[in-house]
Amino acid sequence: MAISFLEALQKIQTILPTNKIIKLSLNQALGKVLAKDIIAIKNLPSFDNSAMDGYAIKFSEQKNKLKVAAQVLAGHLQEPILKENECYKITTGAKVPSDADTIVPKENCSKKDGFIVINQEVKKGNALRQKGEEVKKGQLLLQKGEILDAAKIALLASQGIWEIEVFKPLKIAIISSGDELKEPWQEAKEDEIYNINAINIQMYLKKMGFESEYIGHLKDNLEEAIATIASLKEYDVIISSGGVSLGEADFTKKAFLANGMKELFHGVRIKPGHPIMLGVMDNTLVIALPGNPLAAIITFLLLGQMALFQKQGAKFTLPLQKVKSAVSLQLKGGRVNTILGNFQNGFFYPYKNNKYGSGMIMPLVKSNFLAIIDEGIYEIKKNQEIEGIFLCS
Repeated sequence: MAISFLEALQKIQTILPTNKIIKLSLNQALGKVLAKDIIAIKNLPSFDNSAMDGYAIKFSEQKNKLKVAAQVLAGHLQEPILKENECYKITTGAKVPSDADTIVPKENCSKKDGFIVINQEVKKGNALRQKGEEVKKGQLLLQKGEILDAAKIALLASQGIWEIEVFKPLKIAIISSGDELKEPWQEAKEDEIYNINAINIQMYLKKMGFESEYIGHLKDNLEEAIATIASLKEYDVIISSGGVSLGEADFTKKAFLANGMKELFHGVRIKPGHPIMLGVMDNTLVIALPGNPLAAIITFLLLGQMALFQKQGAKFTLPLQKVKSAVSLQLKGGRVNTILGNFQNGFFYPYKNNKYGSGMIMPLVKSNFLAIIDEGIYEIKKNQEIEGIFLCS
């Protein structure tokens, strides 16, 4: 029996994440998942410093004419030497001596008779970046399960952290099913179809930061299918497409079950993509997608990638965005409806007014947004706010 989209997400949360950990240097860590919490070992900034070129002064003296006692450059240490009505000339990033508490931009100042005159006053503490104001030593910097992007890697570098422990990237196998399939590098007759799901899934995986290997397609022969799947148990994840339609005597599901797969669910109340199946075979996650190209990718984006990131040990949620519908639509309730289309000029325009089939590929090519409509909603009105995700190209 098909379950709800919400129930499917809850079952995905039960997938045990990988426990394989490796050490990588920061320049190899982009897109990897942290395997343990990172605690700050250094204050950021590590000392009081100037945010701009200007003059470091005592706030109480900014109305006075000031004499420059010393020039403070970035990378140089200056002992406190200020006497009454004195200041430092200072450059961006330079350590501010403890006897100054405010930075005045050089544009606010002029020179007169060898003294600095402040023409435009500033607030106390202006442009002074205080020690630890961004990060304090001992605080939680990054959490286990975070996906490392360029900014997070830069943050680690600011701590002098060069090697980190991450979860080993998943080893992913892709298979397709169906004797009718021809590969894109083969010649297909008029009554044969090209296998586009494998390359499509592989490209989406690459966009998400996962590497994968295309194994080939299963023949419509149960013994051969069982043997092929048995040979793939070294992989952390197997992603298949086709052969999982509910009620069909397909070889794909039978071959997985014969290899000990325990089904998490088979069938989700979602359109398109109703037949999607997820299961666990020993330590291998099985993601069995529908054969129709549109259904395969939509269910992969909404459920497959959630399962992948769960298996990878990553903290991940769908990046939902709210948009306004440019048109009114009638929907069939009792299931989550997904609608491809374009977001432009602040509005969402459904592709061909939501009249397209799950076997098509052009709706994906022509769309930049996937609307996700809860199963209790039977109608969308013009200007109504809806949720969805932007598609990666």
